[in-house]
Amino acid sequence: MKKLNPTIKFFVVMVISAFIGGLLGGSIIHGEGAIIQSLINFQNFIINNNLTIQAIILGLSALLILILYFSAKLKLKRLNENDDVLFDQIDHQLGVLFPLISVSMISGFCLFGITVTGFMTEFKLVGLMIFLVNMAFTLTMTVLALKLTKTLYPEKKGNPLDFNFDKEWLKSCDEAEKFVIYKASYRCYQLMNFVYCCVLTICLLVSIAMNIGIFPYLLIGFLWITQTLIYSISANRFQHGQLDNVQ
Repeated sequence: MKKLNPTIKFFVVMVISAFIGGLLGGSIIHGEGAIIQSLINFQNFIINNNLTIQAIILGLSALLILILYFSAKLKLKRLNENDDVLFDQIDHQLGVLFPLISVSMISGFCLFGITVTGFMTEFKLVGLMIFLVNMAFTLTMTVLALKLTKTLYPEKKGNPLDFNFDKEWLKSCDEAEKFVIYKASYRCYQLMNFVYCCVLTICLLVSIAMNIGIFPYLLIGFLWITQTLIYSISANRFQHGQLDNVQ
């Protein structure tokens, strides 16, 4: 079967997207009352049960982080010089551990923000305590996990509590590791463009049923433009003779 011309394919996709958007918009208009009530109920549920949600999410995350960390630590003690299988297992566990710590830290920030919107003094105080405990835990686990990584890879350098940690860590990576980092970064850039577009579309659809104000659009636009400018300026700078000094 002959492939469609890229221009025709683009317009076909645009027409289909517009049709689907129209159907969703029409559905939202006809079910406006139910959608608004569902969103209000969901918001109230999150705010009223925020502490419980924090305890469950952050507690389970902390438990999983501890299991992965101590499992990797025990395996590292049993690691022999020529045991490539065990080495790969530890490396894989550390590769899961670091993103999980980051997700736990980000979740703590978001849930604390929800706590602040609850307008309940006692919840704010307890929420603040949970937030601080989670921050201390995730920072501690980051330091400990990096120590394991440095034991596994003695050439690695950098202190996670140092503001220049990213630069030091990147300098200690070999060319293959840097290539993986750069490729993953570009992949993230591509996917985030798609995510911003989807979130903006969702905001547009929700705004049909209820007034969400201008701040969601301003925030999404600011983040999207900032990412685009940073990528474009950096790519232009690296293209004109500064690629060897990438940090």
